[in-house]
Amino acid sequence: MNIEKFIKKHYPEFKAKGINNPIHEIRYILEEKLKISREVQIFKSGITLTEDQILDIEKTIEERIKGKPLSKIFKKAYFRDIKLSINKHVFSPRIDSEVLIDVVLQQKIKIKNVLELGTGSGALSISLLKYFKDCNALVTDISKEAIYMAKKNAILNNTINQMRFLCCDWLSCFNNLNFDILISNPPYVRRNDIASLEKEVKKHDPLNSIDGGFDGLTAYRKILDRINKIGKENLLVLFEIGFDQSEQVSEIMLKNGLNNIKIFKDYCNLPRCILGKT
Repeated sequence: MNIEKFIKKHYPEFKAKGINNPIHEIRYILEEKLKISREVQIFKSGITLTEDQILDIEKTIEERIKGKPLSKIFKKAYFRDIKLSINKHVFSPRIDSEVLIDVVLQQKIKIKNVLELGTGSGALSISLLKYFKDCNALVTDISKEAIYMAKKNAILNNTINQMRFLCCDWLSCFNNLNFDILISNPPYVRRNDIASLEKEVKKHDPLNSIDGGFDGLTAYRKILDRINKIGKENLLVLFEIGFDQSEQVSEIMLKNGLNNIKIFKDYCNLPRCILGKT
């Protein structure tokens, strides 16, 4: 069986499971398993697969059909221009979160010292440090396993010398905030909505990375209440938010003394980030 026939054979399975971009995903699996780029697959679609190769690839396809995301299957993900190691202990970064980086760049925010809360794989800070070579970041996470992965990814992306790591529950370890900007993609899914999430999220991302409490806003309240108590003047605060949470998070920010609040939309034109200043 050649590559073209293999893709045609498995395309209906992916489609039936509601997986977006089935051909892209199958080609990605082939690329990872065979080390044949997607471009070569397209222009040399007649390449013949051996029986052993087919059996091996079909085991991976079975995992994907059952709902395991590619990032967890291959233990890696891509975020903007960086590659990250991923495991079951960290949230797989999504393209929506790239908007946070876009905001910093497009608003021409000058940063020297970044604090990231709930770093997970380290995607946000590592990506920022690739743009700001003279910048440093302190990244935190409540999970020791996540801190380990963030360190690993900092080494892989040559940002380890710009980063410090702290296992901490949001801002509970801080008595002052000597940073230019605080960034975070906290859990913001309403607890009752978790059951309706896609299988690849609710079964394969850590629960503490998606569970935002009864109304999805628990983390924002904890962070902003602490900022109100220990924050410094002119600290920028940049959050990722759910598409329907901009008004509520704005209210929590205003209540805790932040101003100059701006909302930014994602690539689907939905509210995705919120920026404010102490």
